[in-house]
Amino acid sequence: MPPGARAQALPRRHRFTTQGAFGPILRTGRKARGNHLVIHASASATGVSRIGVALSRRHVPSAVERNRIKRVVREAFRRHPVKGAGIDCVVMVRHRLDPGLALRAELGRLLDELQATSAR
Repeated sequence: MPPGARAQALPRRHRFTTQGAFGPILRTGRKARGNHLVIHASASATGVSRIGVALSRRHVPSAVERNRIKRVVREAFRRHPVKGAGIDCVVMVRHRLDPGLALRAELGRLLDELQATSAR
């Protein structure tokens, strides 16, 4: 492991760790919609923000691309101030997409939107 890699990680407290943890957020959470992504969000019961990614093979057939999208989402969440806002987020893909700059820009915009609505 390279030096400083541990500091760049997304700690376990910012991830969903149990099976079925997405359900309550998908059912009752508010949504931030973009052209390619939908982020379901709700207030965290623990006060710590968590991120989850729900991708289907139908929308992203390649396992390599699914893993790349997950890495991009986790990295964007790790660097964004919404990480300290106490929001649970589940990111879903609306249709096939390329995990490039457009994905990162849209994800950043949607996280900004969630942070602004949670500050109210």
